[in-house]
Amino acid sequence: MRKLYKDSLLIFLRSKNLSLPYFVLLALTLAYFGFCFNNYLHYRDIFSVTIWLVRTDIFLIVFFIYCGYELAVRMYDNNMAEYLETYEQGLLKAYVAVILCLSTIVALPSIMFFAFILFMYYYNDVQYLPLLIHLMKLSGLYFGLSFLIGIMLGTAMSAKLKTKRLAVYSLTVIFMLLNTTFTEVPFRIPYLLFNSYLTERMLYYIKDFLTVVPRQLGNNYIIDTIYGFPMEPIRWILAMFWVLFPLTLILTECFNRKTKKALIATGCLIVLLGVGLFSVRGSVLLMDMRVDSFPFADPHYYQDRPREDYSGYKAGFMIEEYEMDLTVSNELHAEVAVTIDNHDLDSYDFTLYHGYILKSVRTENGEIPFTREGDYISIGSLYGADRLIFRYYGKSAKFYANRQAITLPGYFAYYPKAGRTNIWDLDRYGYVVNISPNESNYTVHIRSGMEIFCNLAGSDNSFQGKSNGLTLFAGMYDEVAENIYVEPIASPVRRNLPKREYIREAEEILTDLFNRLERPEPEAIIHISDKKFFQVPHNFGLNSNTDDIVIMSDHITATSCNNGPQLAEITMRSILKPKSATSCFRFMDEYLKYLFNRQDESDPLFQSAVDLNLLLKEIGELRFLTEKYSDMNREKYLNMNEQERKAYDTAQKRMHGPNNNVDEKAAKYLFYESPRKEENMRTFFDYFTAESKEDYLELVEKIVREELGHDRS
Repeated sequence: MRKLYKDSLLIFLRSKNLSLPYFVLLALTLAYFGFCFNNYLHYRDIFSVTIWLVRTDIFLIVFFIYCGYELAVRMYDNNMAEYLETYEQGLLKAYVAVILCLSTIVALPSIMFFAFILFMYYYNDVQYLPLLIHLMKLSGLYFGLSFLIGIMLGTAMSAKLKTKRLAVYSLTVIFMLLNTTFTEVPFRIPYLLFNSYLTERMLYYIKDFLTVVPRQLGNNYIIDTIYGFPMEPIRWILAMFWVLFPLTLILTECFNRKTKKALIATGCLIVLLGVGLFSVRGSVLLMDMRVDSFPFADPHYYQDRPREDYSGYKAGFMIEEYEMDLTVSNELHAEVAVTIDNHDLDSYDFTLYHGYILKSVRTENGEIPFTREGDYISIGSLYGADRLIFRYYGKSAKFYANRQAITLPGYFAYYPKAGRTNIWDLDRYGYVVNISPNESNYTVHIRSGMEIFCNLAGSDNSFQGKSNGLTLFAGMYDEVAENIYVEPIASPVRRNLPKREYIREAEEILTDLFNRLERPEPEAIIHISDKKFFQVPHNFGLNSNTDDIVIMSDHITATSCNNGPQLAEITMRSILKPKSATSCFRFMDEYLKYLFNRQDESDPLFQSAVDLNLLLKEIGELRFLTEKYSDMNREKYLNMNEQERKAYDTAQKRMHGPNNNVDEKAAKYLFYESPRKEENMRTFFDYFTAESKEDYLELVEKIVREELGHDRS
């Protein structure tokens, strides 16, 4: 056996088409480490370095597939397989020797990657143990098991396909492409052209099963530093599958018929187990273009359903107390008992995100019937009972909860909330901030292998207290200062960790602003500097305009807190409510720019005064186009002829294109040039905080006409 191992190693080293590329690969790897280290010196972010390392992974795996195939196939090129079969277990010993030889060869680059990652960790001087553990796991999965998968796949293809090199190289190319973002365009076609979500889902299911590099080449989404690289348990199970299944294929070539049948049965069992476990993988972080991914799942779900406005809905009851027993494994499993204040109603409605499957609802008298429609649970009379117990499990594409990390903010309905409330706001393109109208008493017990951080007091993953929302975070997360919780690993877009003085400065700025506006401060922002602060992952803002900051009765969640003025501005933005038009969002941005005195007076716009008559003309044109296409939807657009579509596209460019500076000119006059600019500031504050359906352009036109001395007609 030792001799066979040495012979295999000698064959590898003496083969120019194997040894030369291998040593070139090692040299390029060392040079690439230098590039990555220079990348770190430039950005000072360890995750950006690791991303660059991972981007090469699929090429290395493909190279080792090539090495595994070309080394093992020599037995068939030289007709050695038949000769080896004449000896007892000769072919088996030869394959074992080849695999051992290849394992030795991949060990060197694996150790090199592991050493470089350790070097980067200690050079970074983070001194944060969860990050070190994460990087060690990453090295084992991405640069250890994945390389082993490469040699096993290559060796298995030599055993089954023999000298059919075209088939082997074709399969290798397909395998490589499935581990990149190359498939995003063709895989989107079934949904975009035929609205076939099931076809797209099946294609991505196959892709995910064949993906051994979870961080795919070409992925442009930034890493959530609380989550890190995807390394959920299913990733390790999948990696072991791609080691064991090729191994059984190799072994079927080495034994007689009876043993071969047993190995084939074993291989089938491994496939069934792999597919079965993969199908129940639960909550995983999907960052790509598919319909059910982090960025697109909820926007697509709610866009395809009838719009219902529950903003004025009255539940008729409040929840006084929650008792929660939560288990976080591959997804969230929950048993939540709620105590309500009014137990004499004929029916009760609750909101629970549609991704959570409700198993049962019961009172102390036993299970009771319920109906479930999307996010809403309807229950009939409780017959005097005041306590309901909900049992459910499930996941959300965005607000994930698994063994790697937890991000469950208190404004998201991951637990039952009283009445019917909207989850998604199509107008603002973001999640509705569902804060309970009253504070409830919470008693929470959580089973998880991670340390969980909560807005309530407690320890050992048990918490108790009073709030209008329960927030839970876990992963690479920590308390960096008293009552300030963040990911300790700074990202390129958020270098500064939040500080209590930033929150105090924001509170002072907001107090001054409301005094200037002569409006009372909202109760939620009074004494915000005394509240706990939770920094949420920066990707929260990827598919939502409402997650930048949410202020609850005892804590704040925000995507960043780099300084006081920035925190004050995103707080004010959360108070304002722009209407549905895209241009209204732009006008609100202009309003905030002047409110916080951020205007750039060197801009060419400030070189001359606004021509009010020309402004009124442009507003009239813009209002005409807005009203004409206000009810446009996808179906109407598809039914247009070519000329109508061209006119519509031209109008869209006119309304929303970069040359549309009506909002800029209007804001400059109203909030900078006008003798009544402070009054205009107050008028638009009232407009943005009211439920008025009036078009903002109509209000702009009205004010400008008044200042010109014109009447409304």
